[in-house]
Amino acid sequence: MTRNLFFMLMFLSGVPQFQAARHTENLLTKKMFTVPANVTVSNINLTSADVTWDAVPGANGYTVRFRPVSGGAWMAVVVSVGTACNLSGLTPCTGYVVQVTDNVSGDISAPVTFYTQLNYCQAGSVDANMMHLSKVMMTPSTGLPQMVSASGASNYTDYRPDLTRRIQLGIGTTNNVLSVEQNWAGTPGTVYVRAWIDFNSNGIFESSEMMMSASVNSTAPKTSTFSVPPLVTVSQCGTAMRVITSQTLPTGSCGTFTYGEVEDYGVTFVSQTLAVDEISKSKEISIYPNPASQSLNISGISSEMDYEIFSASGQKAGKGRSSGNTVDIRHLAKGIYFIQLKNKENTTRLKFIKK
Repeated sequence: MTRNLFFMLMFLSGVPQFQAARHTENLLTKKMFTVPANVTVSNINLTSADVTWDAVPGANGYTVRFRPVSGGAWMAVVVSVGTACNLSGLTPCTGYVVQVTDNVSGDISAPVTFYTQLNYCQAGSVDANMMHLSKVMMTPSTGLPQMVSASGASNYTDYRPDLTRRIQLGIGTTNNVLSVEQNWAGTPGTVYVRAWIDFNSNGIFESSEMMMSASVNSTAPKTSTFSVPPLVTVSQCGTAMRVITSQTLPTGSCGTFTYGEVEDYGVTFVSQTLAVDEISKSKEISIYPNPASQSLNISGISSEMDYEIFSASGQKAGKGRSSGNTVDIRHLAKGIYFIQLKNKENTTRLKFIKK
């Protein structure tokens, strides 16, 4: 009798623990199916993007929230039906983070980031180990900064957000030089290199915009000299250059191929007048930090100065008077600008990057 009572007490004391463990397991299992998965951002352009995700069983609507990567208040869109949403009214040239919430459970997806810019077709290789791009170098003819990009193997790399690799080209200039170098894992063989610049900024690398087409069989640099049309289209976020190296002759700027690599670079078209003025700028006055996100500090001046800010294409983006040797640039979108400082005796034009 005593033994039976003991076993009964042991059984009853274990029931709550078993029930608690089972309840926790059920909650974890349920949560696996209530977190929106496979959140994808597509059709990205300067001011809008499409967001899609997998359906959650038993869902009764979703909330899509988004904000700039730099911070700020979340903006939200309620989706009552379906698993897709269009985000509009976005700021050009800006990184955003987006998440999707299941309205029933309140569970939220992992964050996904995207950048508002021209949306180009996808391209890349399957294998970059056999051979790849090792250096891409752009030398503008007008004295604008040379861009040098040394890199290792990858199937595809998007360097457009990297301001240190951004290309500046003078509008209507000639004798600009693109140089491309390759690297092989073994003995070099014949490969093909092609490059395009989207001169009309329509998001398409057209055949008329190809400015390098060559076969290469060594690690020596391959160069191409080209002109920038005088009537290029100046986009708010700039445009792009695509460089492809492939073991087979590329039929275009899009698609997947077996061996090689694809790299995309940001391009800014600069007014020749601004470029010449910046080259001959005063060495006594300087600005810092550069790149900058909030404000520019001006050194080499003893009093306040009037200023004007121009985009790389020559459009006025702001004006005012320096305050305590500082200029506020928070209102500017990311990109390359020139600030013109004026006093009674001199006018100085300096280039800076808003990050």
